[in-house]
Amino acid sequence: MELRHLRYFLAVSAAHSFTRAAARLHVTQPTLSHQIKQLEAIIGTLLFERNTKEIELTAAGRLFRPYCERILKEIESSKLAISELEGLMRGTLRMGVFHSFSHSMLPPVLSEFALRYPGVHVTARLVPRADMECDLVNAELDFAIAYISDDNDQIVAERLFDEELVLVVGSKHSHAGRKSMPMRELATLPLVLLTPEFGARQFVDRFFAETELQPHVVLEMNAIEPIMATIRDSRLASVLSAGAIVDASGLHVVRLTEPAPKRSVGILWRRNGHRTAAALRMAEMIQAAYSEAAGATRKPAKPGGNTLRAAKSFRRGL
Repeated sequence: MELRHLRYFLAVSAAHSFTRAAARLHVTQPTLSHQIKQLEAIIGTLLFERNTKEIELTAAGRLFRPYCERILKEIESSKLAISELEGLMRGTLRMGVFHSFSHSMLPPVLSEFALRYPGVHVTARLVPRADMECDLVNAELDFAIAYISDDNDQIVAERLFDEELVLVVGSKHSHAGRKSMPMRELATLPLVLLTPEFGARQFVDRFFAETELQPHVVLEMNAIEPIMATIRDSRLASVLSAGAIVDASGLHVVRLTEPAPKRSVGILWRRNGHRTAAALRMAEMIQAAYSEAAGATRKPAKPGGNTLRAAKSFRRGL
């Protein structure tokens, strides 16, 4: 049974005539009669009385008609629901975000999206980078904001901005007065690092493995704030994303060189996966926010002006 059978049945029922129904449907009368006979064969009984001047429904036809109407209405309702979702009237958006989400530019974007599209329910989950990839591939996330990596060919990325890793020390540290230092010197320092599931830690581990140096990791933590609190009043050091340092009081940032450790932050998508209208609109708003902030950093800064605030916000990252 096909939908056209149901539409043809209702048309004949309303017109009480194969001729009039065929004209309304823009099909020939023999075609319409053949389709109705197919439907009757599928159901196993006659649906129309053909012995009267006007075509009338049989008892079976009268019983079948409300079911037929309900089926077609449900089909139209489902099409409308899909259309509303694609039109950002309602739906669900699932996104993965990085651990320093609260200090990034994302919260105001999410707030603005919620006000513009109140019918779309947004779930933003703080997810480690490795779990983001798994959830994306398994279609448990619509997209994610994270560092870009070439490790998974099932994921594609759209770059947002680049960010450096830096050495962070307290005022008591011997390197507190330095402006820069080679990456190799990290091997000489006692370090407090993020736990291995974090991208910043993985970058440092790869560097040491490639250079055959042995890091001196004395402490590991799974959050940035306690790391900064630990090194602020000690002679320990850490390697963190520059944008993750929100409260720099009592801390000194030393630029790393040879090489300068840079990573790109982007919007991650499942390759060849369906991108809903809600996901595309949210991604567009995120890209616009970072693009605007990047433009502000290129303009001459005015003390106390919006440019300084935009530049500070742009540097906030993962």
